[in-house]
Amino acid sequence: MGSTLAVRIPKFYETDRCKYLSNILSNSVKNESTSSGKIYISDVDSFWNTLDKPELRKSYFNTAIPTMRRLRKFSFPYASPTDLLRLELDEIWPSGASIMHLGGKTMLFGITRIWQLGFEALPHQDVLWREIPNSNETKDQISQLGVNVYLSSADLGGELELWNYSFSDEECVRYGVKGSYGFSRSLLPNNSLVIKPEAGDLIMFNTTKVHAIRKILQGERITISGFVGYWGMDKPLKCWS
Repeated sequence: MGSTLAVRIPKFYETDRCKYLSNILSNSVKNESTSSGKIYISDVDSFWNTLDKPELRKSYFNTAIPTMRRLRKFSFPYASPTDLLRLELDEIWPSGASIMHLGGKTMLFGITRIWQLGFEALPHQDVLWREIPNSNETKDQISQLGVNVYLSSADLGGELELWNYSFSDEECVRYGVKGSYGFSRSLLPNNSLVIKPEAGDLIMFNTTKVHAIRKILQGERITISGFVGYWGMDKPLKCWS
């Protein structure tokens, strides 16, 4: 992945599509919110939220395909943001791109996340091989990207903050940070990259590096989010949420 922290593609998803889809998803997600996460509102759990929770893990796999089909239906007559991203990655990557499967089960790709006043994500890393160690599927994984398509952006706050810094597995244990979430800012370099997203943006960033979402101070932030795993130039990219 080199030294690049993030790639930002403005107007990846057209403005009128963002407005159309954000209105539908805002109502649907808020009315049906079942996520066990405390960082944002969603009507499904991410894979990370199911760690050490067998019943949630079962629900995650059972609802993965219906959730992707529902986003496809809501997005009609346009392509859904994650379908569009996955197809473009499949076209340009030498070995293609596809939905990730774990233990023969299809994973979800494309979780709707609504960030409201006061919501934030503390400095953390997202590293799949750390979440499910000793797994055949994550064996030899080299790196991981976070992918966010922004349907709306907060009026104030909600910036994506990135550090060119990573904590090792041993350091996570030493600092008592379970699952790579919640590093103290006192442990981080002073310099960080701050990106203020706009509706329609696609931002892809290296999640093995520490990153955070600054607190929402005004307005609301709606994203369709997921991850893209990298196993090498001669291996397919794998997508999940």
